[in-house]
Amino acid sequence: MNLHNKLGLLTAALVLISGLVSASPAALNLFPESSSARIDSFTSYELEVENTGPAKDVYELSSSSPAEVTIAPQKTELEPGESETVNVWFNPRTDRDEGTYTFQLTAESRASGDRFSETGNVEVIKDHQVEVSAEESKTACLGQKAVYTVEVENTGIQPEEFSVTSDFGELSRNSVNLEDGETAELTLEVSSDSPAERNFQVVTASKTSYAQDIQNVQFNAEECWNSEVSVTPESQETAAGTQTEYEVTARNLGTKADEFTLETTEGKLLETSLDVPAGATRSTTLVVRPGELGSREITVSATGTSESSNTVSLNSYNGMDSEINLEREARTICEDESTTFTAEVENTGEALESFNLEASTGELQTSEVELAPGESQEVEVNTSGDLGIGKHEVGLTATATTFGEPVKSSASTLTVENCWDLDMQVIPEVASAGENKSAIYKIRLNNTGTEENTYELSKEGPEWTSVKPEEVTVPAGETETAYIYAGVPFQKKGEVKITAKANGTEVEKSKKVKLLIEKDVEESIEDERNELTGGFFDQVPSPNLEGETGKVGIAMTAGAAITAAVLFFF
Repeated sequence: MNLHNKLGLLTAALVLISGLVSASPAALNLFPESSSARIDSFTSYELEVENTGPAKDVYELSSSSPAEVTIAPQKTELEPGESETVNVWFNPRTDRDEGTYTFQLTAESRASGDRFSETGNVEVIKDHQVEVSAEESKTACLGQKAVYTVEVENTGIQPEEFSVTSDFGELSRNSVNLEDGETAELTLEVSSDSPAERNFQVVTASKTSYAQDIQNVQFNAEECWNSEVSVTPESQETAAGTQTEYEVTARNLGTKADEFTLETTEGKLLETSLDVPAGATRSTTLVVRPGELGSREITVSATGTSESSNTVSLNSYNGMDSEINLEREARTICEDESTTFTAEVENTGEALESFNLEASTGELQTSEVELAPGESQEVEVNTSGDLGIGKHEVGLTATATTFGEPVKSSASTLTVENCWDLDMQVIPEVASAGENKSAIYKIRLNNTGTEENTYELSKEGPEWTSVKPEEVTVPAGETETAYIYAGVPFQKKGEVKITAKANGTEVEKSKKVKLLIEKDVEESIEDERNELTGGFFDQVPSPNLEGETGKVGIAMTAGAAITAAVLFFF
């Protein structure tokens, strides 16, 4: 490649680099991170925007809630390393519920369109609030009173007077004066002389503000007391860990209403309390997920003013199973590399199950997976060249945890190679040259790895030494050559140390050599391939000149010799 082409490539690279740094990232810092604001008020923050990149940039500022968040200014232009603080105000909507909310502040780079965000927090506070609570349902026999406990709490921050009303029954009080955070307790008495099922509301409202709350209440007037309970089916068979269901029915055979509490010796009832009118039935579901193998009896009882029970049977078996598929294709990596094997673990059984995972080699992304029947999940086994050069088996085993079986496994093969290695020699190790003469060292680069590598060559030594070429690409198993040129300047004498360096992918080597100027080498250094040294230039006839004019002539002769050597090798 001639000098003109090299300059062209260098210019293109500089243009590309200048384009890459035309945009800069930004760092955002919000102070404070959290604040609070009442309805019809606001809170303020300060947002620091810093240009952390290498180039001047303009950042457009925005928020995730423009109706409530105001930013000033909304645009800032910053030099590299420069920062600016902008003001941020949060003014909550009047219909906002009380609570803590988050919002995003974003700075968008005008140069690149990249967006950089910071999160703020705000607690919205309401001055006026009230809560009313009462039992949701009560059942009474005909003519008897059901007494509800009604609690009214001022959850606002101002003292207020609240009215309390109900469209059914009789309240002990119809208004309460409460400080903020204070609670008052009232009673509501309800009765009926005939069978009734009625839903009604207890309403509390401020007499001076918007605060209001409503509690829905149910009242049942029933006849009383006799019962029976039935459970269907009478027997079932299911896999352990799977869910099976029974229907549980409570029947009120008396003349009074009864509230039954349901209990079971195994499983879970979706409802544990049933209010059953006279002559009626109420049903719920019993869900059983057996955790042990074998047969058992399950008893369900209903307890109210009267009591009854029923017993059914259940047989459970082991229905756990799995299938594991690890990538079968063998992998080959370098010692410094890592690779990930992907395996799919599938629950082929009948029940939700957790599977313990173990890898014979490498590290698992997760050691346990929980899968529903038919569900599968991919897991990863991370391996690296630290295992050592050679072939290694990568195995994965999945064990069902509930009963410790079944155990399933799958395996693949990983080969680790020595990809990046270099044998570097500099010949000769010691060279000599006279004043205003030159020496050439040969750098022999033998790629002993299994991958092609490109080495960047450099040197540590006087400025009148250089390495050519500065980059060499060597295929695996092959050898390439570079050179160190040392042109000894005028009036330079003594011993000079030069270090040659080669830096490639995952490998770095260096070698030191010596140059003796106007001195003899103690031991003759000969290269088996007739390496060029300072002695080569000793053969160039020196002009018979004296004084400064002679020295200039010698320097010109040495420069011509170096140029001839460069042209010879390139």
